[in-house]
Amino acid sequence: MKIGFVLYDYYPFGGLQEDCLATALATERLGHEIHIFTRTWKGEPPARGKAHILGKTGWSNTSRNQNFFKQLSATLPQHNLDGIVAFNRIPQADIYFAADPCFLERKKATLFWQKLGSRHRYYAALEASIFKAVPALETLVLTEREIDAFTKHYPISKAHFHLLPPGVSRVEQSVSMKLRNRANLRSEFGTSEATTVALFVGSGFRIKGLDRALKAVRANQSSNTKFEFWIVGNGNPTRFKKLAQKAGVPVRFIGGRADVASFYDAADFLLHPAYSESAGKVLLEAITHGLPVLTTDTCGYEYHIRNANAGHVLPSPFSQDQLNDALKQFIEDTKIRKRWSAAALEYAANQDLYSCHEFAAKLIEEILTEKSMKH
Repeated sequence: MKIGFVLYDYYPFGGLQEDCLATALATERLGHEIHIFTRTWKGEPPARGKAHILGKTGWSNTSRNQNFFKQLSATLPQHNLDGIVAFNRIPQADIYFAADPCFLERKKATLFWQKLGSRHRYYAALEASIFKAVPALETLVLTEREIDAFTKHYPISKAHFHLLPPGVSRVEQSVSMKLRNRANLRSEFGTSEATTVALFVGSGFRIKGLDRALKAVRANQSSNTKFEFWIVGNGNPTRFKKLAQKAGVPVRFIGGRADVASFYDAADFLLHPAYSESAGKVLLEAITHGLPVLTTDTCGYEYHIRNANAGHVLPSPFSQDQLNDALKQFIEDTKIRKRWSAAALEYAANQDLYSCHEFAAKLIEEILTEKSMKH
């Protein structure tokens, strides 16, 4: 089959972007021809298949989206595709890979007058166009929580949802290699082995709770005289610089790194107090490296941290004081960090945290094969 994969923008280190490319390549390995349609592409071109760059025009997100939809309407028929898989809420798809959380559920606490705003109404209508489509789209989801959220807000049967296992990379390196990664990165930043390092990984600084993390670091600046906070990701640091300057400890904005896996070896724990996260692949990446995790229950994969006993999950409603107190324990209690680390590695060895994209590719093949038989 010829299968199209569509997303707004592709760039390295984005979770949705990685899921799109990895799923497309897994589908290609099943013997199908893949085409990726996007407005922009940053980074290396795909090793296989073809990327179609349609351009990004418009003064606002909504106008850019609408221009993209028009371009897709004109472009997709030219390629005679057997099916289209969308990774953003994009009309015209046959399958939706729901990498983002349910918009209506995420905005349920929004004030009534704010819901009357054009931006809220636009994204609500866009989501409705996906989940009120006839026939209903087959939707691939990362957690049971998202199935519950979508079916709560839309008249769609749970039969149209397909739950995927997680899809992080297995950690193959030896203990000595992990120790070498740790020593090399700490040497790169002039950080001693005796220094406790909290790690933040993610490109969406705001939604992933970097402000919460920096406030908690500031509240604990006296807990350990040797403490640093490392931030890895392609987010815009401008609005967070003042909070970082007040933190009272070294805060490093490292940017996006291709060797992000090495940072899980170099740090002492992951700090991820996200506002909203449909899954949170970084939580599982940390587990596979034996890195304890401090996160919030708004992350879809938070139950893995609880099931593994690999750290601490903060309950909703969020409390900054609770985060501050939990961070204090993570900084000061080395014994419990060791227990969490050992538990994380045991969990990673005994759970399927790895087959998401191969599983998704087989589902896509089955769904589109069934569609072609009906036609």
